[in-house]
Amino acid sequence: MNTARSRLAAHAAAAGYPPDLLTQIADAVLPGYTPGSRLTDLQVDQVTDAVQVIAQAGYDHQQLLDVLDSHQTQHRDRRRSWFWKSTLTIAAVRYRHPDLYGLSPCETDPERLAQFARPPAAAA
Repeated sequence: MNTARSRLAAHAAAAGYPPDLLTQIADAVLPGYTPGSRLTDLQVDQVTDAVQVIAQAGYDHQQLLDVLDSHQTQHRDRRRSWFWKSTLTIAAVRYRHPDLYGLSPCETDPERLAQFARPPAAAA
């Protein structure tokens, strides 16, 4: 596995997104993508960036499936633009307020991790 694919796998695992969900994310990111086709390294990087934004927006696996389905049903031809407009807005708000929403599961910035680390839960 090359570096781009390893990075995608790591971020998808951190976000809790199984490999089959990455196909749907690729479809939401890459115009002209044919499910099942092999992605170039550049396309893999684009999907990795999308995984990070989607995780920052707080979508878990099922929520993401529901949102993608909703945008497909409601916006058909403009589904990608509507999906990204709403997802980027939500991700930006959550990024600016980690004290309220917590950090993204894909967060890798050591300073943010240290600054907003949550204390360990007390043992019951």
